[in-house]
Amino acid sequence: MTKIPVGRTIARAYGFAFRDFFRILGVMWLPMAVIWLPGLLMRQRMMSMQLQAASGNLSAFREMWPILIPLYLVIFVLLFVQIVGIAKLALGIRRGPAWFYFSLGKPVWRLIGSLLLLMIAMLVGWLAVLLGGVLIGFVLGLLTKAVNNILITGIVGVTTVVAMIALWCGYIYAVVRLTFFLIPVIAAEEEGFALARSWTLGLRNFWRAFVVLLAIVGPMIVLEVILAFGFMFRGVPFPKAPADPAQTAAFQAAVNARMLAMTQGIYHYWYLTFPLFIAVMVVFYGAYVGAPCFAYRALTEEPDSNPVPAD
Repeated sequence: MTKIPVGRTIARAYGFAFRDFFRILGVMWLPMAVIWLPGLLMRQRMMSMQLQAASGNLSAFREMWPILIPLYLVIFVLLFVQIVGIAKLALGIRRGPAWFYFSLGKPVWRLIGSLLLLMIAMLVGWLAVLLGGVLIGFVLGLLTKAVNNILITGIVGVTTVVAMIALWCGYIYAVVRLTFFLIPVIAAEEEGFALARSWTLGLRNFWRAFVVLLAIVGPMIVLEVILAFGFMFRGVPFPKAPADPAQTAAFQAAVNARMLAMTQGIYHYWYLTFPLFIAVMVVFYGAYVGAPCFAYRALTEEPDSNPVPAD
């Protein structure tokens, strides 16, 4: 098989997230506890820092950077520990007890290295898109001045917009193809350059991968929008455009006050908010990591599968 089965991949991803909820939780609970513990112990300090930062005062961050930088690095690594562990579950290669998982093995560092390399490539690509847009605009601008015709000017304007859209579409296409299969390729410990293997598996699968990602990430985005406008911005008066500095400052102060109240409420009702947050994260991580893993298995494990041709 060389095509991702979209419906079956989405169904298996969500089925895995709910059916294997406690196995996924067994992978996530220890890294999650290590990630959350500093925030719980320093919650008052962190809340004060957020309020100071919202008002433009970054002195607290400058004082705590010797603590925050190592903490964020540890959190960064532990996130990938969770991702690799969940991927191994979805791929059916997980070994060890269901209630405990912690591994800093080669796949974790390989995934981190691949994503750091990808981030550099994305930055270069983003700059290339911007420079390409500027160059296209410059050349077409010279053409417009040389011709000095209204019709030609309109055509040049439309061409510029189409060219920019095409550049961004190409950028998104490359990112999806490079990343969609990256986690399962590394978790399965395939040899070779993982990004290249992910690109090869994504051949003729861009739109299928895009639909799968949209089906997983879309509900989370909708949930975040509901939470933002149903709770965070509820009752906060939005300034009318154009807003003067006083109105903008008043709006920001109201948002900061609401965020502080929400944070206090989360800690006050921790026996409700924490289990709910854990459940949402387990389901989301299970579906998000599981989807490319089941797509990968469909391409590589089925009896009628053929080697995916290279580009």
